[in-house]
Amino acid sequence: MSLWNFNRPPVYRATATVLTIVPEERSGFGTAVANAQHVAIQRSLLLGHNLLEDTLARLRNALRSDTNAGLRLYTAALTPDDLLSMLEVSLVPQTNLVKLSATGAEPSLLANLVDEWLAAYQALREREIETQVGDRLEKLDERARLLEERIQAKRKILDEFRARFDIVTLERDSNEALKRLGLLQEALGKAEDASMRAQARLEALESTATIGRRALPEQFANERSNLYQRAKQARAQARQLRERYTELFIEKDPNKRRIIERLESLETRIDEVEREGRRQVLATARETADLANRHVRDLRAELTEQKARASTFSSGFAEFEDLQQDLSRLEEMQREVESQRMSLQTTALASYPQIEIIEAAFAPRDPISPDYERDLGLTLAAATAVGLITILILMWLDAKAQGSRPSSPLTGVRIWGTEADGQENGANVRTRIPRREETDEPSAPALSSAVLTDASRPSAPTQAPRQLMIGEVEALWQLAETNERQLIGLLLCGVQLDEAAALTHENFALTEGDLHLGTRVLRLPPRLRALFADGFADVLTDTNPLPAWEGLDRPAFEDLTHRLSLLAADAGIAHASEVTAATLRDTYLMYLVGQGARLTRLSQIAGPMSGADTLRFAPYSPAGAASSLDELNLIYPVLA
Repeated sequence: MSLWNFNRPPVYRATATVLTIVPEERSGFGTAVANAQHVAIQRSLLLGHNLLEDTLARLRNALRSDTNAGLRLYTAALTPDDLLSMLEVSLVPQTNLVKLSATGAEPSLLANLVDEWLAAYQALREREIETQVGDRLEKLDERARLLEERIQAKRKILDEFRARFDIVTLERDSNEALKRLGLLQEALGKAEDASMRAQARLEALESTATIGRRALPEQFANERSNLYQRAKQARAQARQLRERYTELFIEKDPNKRRIIERLESLETRIDEVEREGRRQVLATARETADLANRHVRDLRAELTEQKARASTFSSGFAEFEDLQQDLSRLEEMQREVESQRMSLQTTALASYPQIEIIEAAFAPRDPISPDYERDLGLTLAAATAVGLITILILMWLDAKAQGSRPSSPLTGVRIWGTEADGQENGANVRTRIPRREETDEPSAPALSSAVLTDASRPSAPTQAPRQLMIGEVEALWQLAETNERQLIGLLLCGVQLDEAAALTHENFALTEGDLHLGTRVLRLPPRLRALFADGFADVLTDTNPLPAWEGLDRPAFEDLTHRLSLLAADAGIAHASEVTAATLRDTYLMYLVGQGARLTRLSQIAGPMSGADTLRFAPYSPAGAASSLDELNLIYPVLA
């Protein structure tokens, strides 16, 4: 049985914890609400046959350059059904967390198997999303092409319509037909005014018996003015003659009579000039009135024609506006299609698998089964029980057999003895078996207790550190107040609790984002630096200390550390009483060690550490050569 027990092959397990929906405030997509249906769907996808085939192909490709030929042969013999029996997906209740586990007899294979499993899952989801997005993009492209053809056809119709109706602009009144109509109406109004004025002047001239000097044309006015001057001189000479001479004397003197005759001739000429001027003025006025009336008639006729053209244009322009609105709607639809296309291309990332690896898979060192010592104990107990039962059965059978034997020996001779002999024999027997209380030696239990008391006990092994998941730390941060967040942030930077208690604002160089701890300088993460920067502004105004516990006594600071367990209880973290300041600091150090940090260099971040304290983190170091601190991401994800 023992040989069978120890000949059983060991079974190892590699496990990764994955958040299937990353919170929106950390990724820009997804949700922070637990979605049990989504997680169950992802479990079905993870265990699908196609995904297992892709996982197996990726695993074989990854191990192609491996030097372990036996491992390659073992992988080559695997089938998707074998993987289905090796892989397990377990859901964490009330969360979006999924634990992916791989069990098998090859510990060096399991971590790679889980990693390739996750890679195949991400590739599957991306292919599905790309196929869906590609189909939708093709449909949108086809719709955009059809819209473009309709838009071009509509624009061609609009251009032909615009040319047919002479539509120059999109403003109704700015086009030629309506603009010409307005000009004709304005010109008709002016022409009618001019006609009315010309007719009124003609009527005024016709009703006046005499036309004033100013009404004559210029040539007649100049001639009449000249004649008036000459007549005035002649009239003055004639008046002088009449004052000196009689009419008879003047009549008889030819020279004097010539002056009178010249005056009469000038006056006659003046009358002729005025009559001729009046005739010309009337003729001009009549001609002007006729021209004005004819112009009015022409404008009215042209206006009638233009009104017909404007009416035709208005009906055509209304149809043009309808066509323009149709074109606008088509262009709006085209813009919507293009917007949908751009939105689909830019937001398709939201549908990609939002996966965050909370705890990566590491190559297991210790088997999970079988429990050789337990099974050995069970085997020995079972063997002992079977042996005891066998002995009891044999004793019962022997007793039964003895009860059926005769009381006298086969020889028929009876053996008789005295009672004294029997008592003596019994006494001798009793004297040969001393009682326990008469002996000087201690009993077996007492001896065993003494041995355990005197023997040197081995020292208890150092307690293994506990690592909180990133989601648990995020929950603590969300529930914490400012002073609690400051303490949590410092512990997640590797600051020891005693160092945190002794901090003052002089240890902070917020401008550079550094924290000075003696010869050790730690870089503050962005989220923690912003938190302390707010406190630093308060320090300048003498309102709040920096850090929040600066100036507090030791009991008050210890009370602050005890609140971490209370926050863990409020956040629903299992074993909340174990969540202490040391747990948070160990979580950060395990985060560094998990990335491959050198154990001998942890003191550069965490301060002085003993060898035994450092050795606690050795099981969490991944296989392979360790990395320097410069190659690691020293910022814990919650503080990024």
